[in-house]
Amino acid sequence: MEWMRRFGAISGLMIAAFGCPGPGGNGTGKGSGTGPNDPPEIKLDLPSIPAKIEVTSSSPTDGNAPDARSPILDIMKAEVEREMAALTKQKDPAHYISYQLLEQRIVSIDAEGGAIINDSDQTGRNLDVEVRVGAPELDNTRALADEQSAINGPLARNGVAPFGDDKQSLTNALWLETDRRYREAVTALGYVRQDVSTLKSKTAIPDFSRSVAETHVDKPAKLVFDKQQWIDRLKRCSAKALKGQATRGTCSVVFQQNTVWLVNSEGSQIQQSWTSAQFAVSVGVKADDGMNLQRLEQRWGRAPADLPPDAEIDKVIATVTGDLDALHEAPLSEPYVGPAILEGRAAGVFFHEVFGHRIEGHRQKDTTGGQTFASYVNKDVAPDWLSVYDDPQLLTLNGIHLNGFYRYDDEGVRAHRVSLIDKGRLLGFNMGRNPIKGFDKSNGHGRRSAGLPPVARQGNLVVETTRSVPRVDLEKMLLEEVRRQKRPYGMIFTDISGGFTNTQAFGPQAFKVLPVMAYRVYPDGKRQLVRGVDITGTPLIALQSIRAASREVETFNGVCGAESGWVPVSASAPSLLIEKLEVEKGFIPADRPPVLGPPGISKTVPGTGNARDGLARPGNARDGLAREEIAK
Repeated sequence: MEWMRRFGAISGLMIAAFGCPGPGGNGTGKGSGTGPNDPPEIKLDLPSIPAKIEVTSSSPTDGNAPDARSPILDIMKAEVEREMAALTKQKDPAHYISYQLLEQRIVSIDAEGGAIINDSDQTGRNLDVEVRVGAPELDNTRALADEQSAINGPLARNGVAPFGDDKQSLTNALWLETDRRYREAVTALGYVRQDVSTLKSKTAIPDFSRSVAETHVDKPAKLVFDKQQWIDRLKRCSAKALKGQATRGTCSVVFQQNTVWLVNSEGSQIQQSWTSAQFAVSVGVKADDGMNLQRLEQRWGRAPADLPPDAEIDKVIATVTGDLDALHEAPLSEPYVGPAILEGRAAGVFFHEVFGHRIEGHRQKDTTGGQTFASYVNKDVAPDWLSVYDDPQLLTLNGIHLNGFYRYDDEGVRAHRVSLIDKGRLLGFNMGRNPIKGFDKSNGHGRRSAGLPPVARQGNLVVETTRSVPRVDLEKMLLEEVRRQKRPYGMIFTDISGGFTNTQAFGPQAFKVLPVMAYRVYPDGKRQLVRGVDITGTPLIALQSIRAASREVETFNGVCGAESGWVPVSASAPSLLIEKLEVEKGFIPADRPPVLGPPGISKTVPGTGNARDGLARPGNARDGLAREEIAK
């Protein structure tokens, strides 16, 4: 199962089993019902105006600075050549070796209720050594037929690497880890050969694709920020966040400085270095029925200087505290099926979960997977005015920094833009070095967290349309659809916390998106906020139900988790009108709000002792809410 997270260590975020009978070139779509009691055919007049998307990008060759080359690359290059020369002569020869050394500094500061509760500044190094034994056609990485191994996935193992660039110390670490990995690979290859022999498998799809050697050197990035200034800002921010119903107000920053050195036996020598910055305001309270209510807003940047000033932060605080107060008074939602609008960020997560994870190449050859899109290349899977691509080279979209930017993936392959859907037709997949039928080369999407094997993952997923309407007209279409389907109301989802999806065949091929701000919209245009809502469904029906898109495009930044760990991602999309969307009631835990109100509060609700005067003070009871997540 894959997850997407909005903030923190942070997604796994649609597949069609048969062609999509969606809108044609004239902007006309048909309702999904065909029986005598189904609503009549729907015809939408969609202007031939594309959704607004303006991007900036940086190619993998930009910023190359050979003079900034670290001696670490030379040390790694010499050792990989020495190891290959020796291991190719073994009974079970190695055909590929890759070294990746990651040095990462993470600064994390959290303030709650006006006081600092976490102040961490840590730097670590991790060594990943990949040794492939056998041949590219059949090697130790081939998945076994044992279903349990596919369910559990690989175990992380962090290689030990010393700091600095001392040749003897680094060479010794590389040698020891290579020896361990080679021995493990030989054992794994034995199981693979036995599996192939037992099952008499004669697949023609190789286990590995070779790539051209790449050479690139970034200048070392430096993390620059005024720590005391940020501590003071976070204190003020978290004190202001304790407004209204909030019993918890947290303001946080996470700054990172990353440097990666990668060398492989193909001749690639890559040194990448970058910084990143995240800021979040989170408020929460426990409803009287025990439901955890939380509202979070975050901002991302390449560096701490990209984060918003105090004036903008005050606006963010006003938004999250106002929304939380409204959620506290909102009624619980009931199960629902009918028309709905997913606004930009929610639509981005929707595509990440419903489509994005199922378009990751290695899943198409996984015999335990659903393989939803494996047979749909060059077939229609979406409306013909809709296209989707993934481009890790994008820096910004409509002025927003994209979290999924990178130049080279974790397998030493140059990042490429990949056209996934073009005018409704499925064209391809995000590929790592694990080939599938019809796609034998990587397009630079092999990604991982430290200590885990890389697999094909999303980067910057973008949904674009050639037909769109202003956002206000999209809501008018929603009300028309409500009347056509004779529903009591439609729904609009303006903010989400994340989502998750299952891609394994042993479970239902379903997805779930977790909204925060969900509104019922009645035929007269009146809105009513509700809580306790989960969007659910199956990919095929979900894709077929897309009827229109807005001109405005929004971006969801986060971190996505799957079998290769947590990787930064973004998903950008216009608001979408969905003809039929299913809503479930969300989980409500058995616990209840605190018996006593926070210190310093005099006004209580009779019989409960719970404060309700909106004068929450520092030292309030914790509600146990975690940061918002998206599952994958």
